[in-house]
This record gives sequence, structure tokens and C-alpha cells, in this order.
Amino acid sequence: MNRTATFIGTYALAHLVVDAACAFLLLGVLDVGGQLILSVLIYNVLAFLLQVPLGRFVDQWLNPKSAAVLGLLLVAGAFLFWNALFSALILAGVGNALFHVGGGSLVLSLDKNKATYAGLFVAPGGIGLALGTYLSSSHLVGSVWIFPSIVLVISVLLMLTPTPTFNRLKTEKGTSKRGVLIIALILIPVIVRSLIGLSMDFPWKEHHGLLWMLVSAIAFGKIFGGMLTDRFGLYKIGVGGMLVSAPLLAFYPTVPLLGILGVFALNFTMPVTLIAVWRLMPGKRGFAFGLTTAALFVGALPVLLGKSGWFQADLTVGALLVVSAIIVFFTLRKI
Repeated sequence: MNRTATFIGTYALAHLVVDAACAFLLLGVLDVGGQLILSVLIYNVLAFLLQVPLGRFVDQWLNPKSAAVLGLLLVAGAFLFWNALFSALILAGVGNALFHVGGGSLVLSLDKNKATYAGLFVAPGGIGLALGTYLSSSHLVGSVWIFPSIVLVISVLLMLTPTPTFNRLKTEKGTSKRGVLIIALILIPVIVRSLIGLSMDFPWKEHHGLLWMLVSAIAFGKIFGGMLTDRFGLYKIGVGGMLVSAPLLAFYPTVPLLGILGVFALNFTMPVTLIAVWRLMPGKRGFAFGLTTAALFVGALPVLLGKSGWFQADLTVGALLVVSAIIVFFTLRKI
């Protein structure tokens, strides 16, 4: 257990650092000029969508730990190209994707019944993004080499951290047509969670204290969602998280406490959907992780393009969450 705790703790810290470094690079170091939207879009395409093919590559050919370490090295190397925008974006995006599918594959290999591990690994990512974004407008912007130095130290820690037994399956059963359909349906709540989480208008976010409470609620929602899933099962926590969050986010987002509770409950579904997709394709850990991340990008795309205004309507938010709860109920009961 101590070895597992050390492993999870190290990779969770690495997740926080790599996402913080990428946000800091993109928003504080690189001179994007009038190409901010294009730059953010390119980075996110690489960091999120690329996880699908890279995840499959890791499943078949590349050692997951090597992928995670290589990803960190690429992110650190991106800072060398601080004056070459697109080179830096490519290195950071590819590096981020490699780290996620490598680390995600290892975490999923720990124990198929432990959604807690998935929640603990993924949770720090949002904190890292918020931290990197915050620091990108601070005096640290002039210290370009702080983040790459930290990333390099973390990469050494990953190499020194004992890795749990990772048995790559020699043969894999193909996913049935029914399984493919279920996976596609499971990804819909992932898309909805991303879309609502990014497009919700919380006017009280201007208060720094409340903003960090919101960021913490996102992280702790994933952690507690994993823990509760291990205790009560996938569909109960998936459905419960959606139904509890629906009225809170649809009708009370302007009330700080209720809005934060709504986001907390909504993020219960993160480990639920990840474990569900993986159980339907157990020999494809990296691919499963990549699919859920790609779904996050699909949900984020309207927000990135500035086309998410209509998703903020009360009834729309509530309807999307209720439909997602219904999908989770009918797809996850037998997984």
C-alpha cells in the first residue's frame, strides 16, 4: 500500500506540475500576439485529441512510464522555444498528451476496482491549470526557467519511483458492437460535464477566495467521486452526481455555496466514466484514457470558439444533466 501511495502521489504531483507549466507557457511566456484563440485551439487539439492515437500506441508498443517521462521532457523543452510560437505549442501539446496517457495507463493498471486511484491522479490537473494561469500574470513571468526546472526534477522523480506491475496483454478481445455503442453513450456525459463546467457563468468567481474554492471543489469532486464509486458502484454515483448537480447548477449558480456544491457533485462522474470505458476495453488502458480526454475537448470546443452562450440557460443546463443521468443509468448498471 505504501508503494502504491508513493506512486499515486508522485504521478498526481506530476499531473499538477505539467498542466501548470503548460498554462504558464501558453498564457505568460509565449508571445501569441493576436493569435491567442488559434494558439489555445492548437495546443488543446494536440494535448487532448492526440491522446487517442498516442494512447493506442502506448497500449501496443511504448512503455507507459517511458511515455510519461518523455512527455515531461517535451514540456520542459517547449520553454526553449519561447520565441518560436508554433514549435513551443507542438512540443507542449504532444508532451502533455504523452504524459497523460502514460500516467493514466499506469494508474488504470493498479486495480480495476479502484476508481479512487483514477480520481486521485486526475484531480490535480485542474488545480495545475488554475495555478499556471494565475502565475502567468505574476512577476514570475520574467523567470522563464522556473517551470521547466521543476518539470525536469519531477521527471527524475518519476524515473526513480517504483512502478507497479504492468502486464501488457498479449491478446485482446475486440470490443463488440454493443460495447462500442455503450462507450459512445458513456462519452456523452463526459462532453456535457466539460461543456457545462467551462461555460457556466459564476459571477462570484471574481472573488479570489471563492474562485479557489471552486477549483478545489472540482478536484475534490473527482477524488470523492472515485472513493464513493468504489463503495457504491458506478451507476449509483454517476446518476447521483448528475441529478444532485442539475438543480444546483441550473437554478442557483449565482449563489456561491450552491454553485460550488453543484460543481463538486458534477465531478463525481469523472472517475465513473473513465473506469466504465476502461472496463469495456480492459486491454486498452491508454486508448480508454484518451477517449475520455478527447470527449472533454469536444465539450470544450464551443467554449474555445466563443459559441457557448446558449448553454448557460437554466433549462438547457438542467436538461443536459438529466439526460446525462438517464444515459448513465441505462449504460452503467451492468458494467
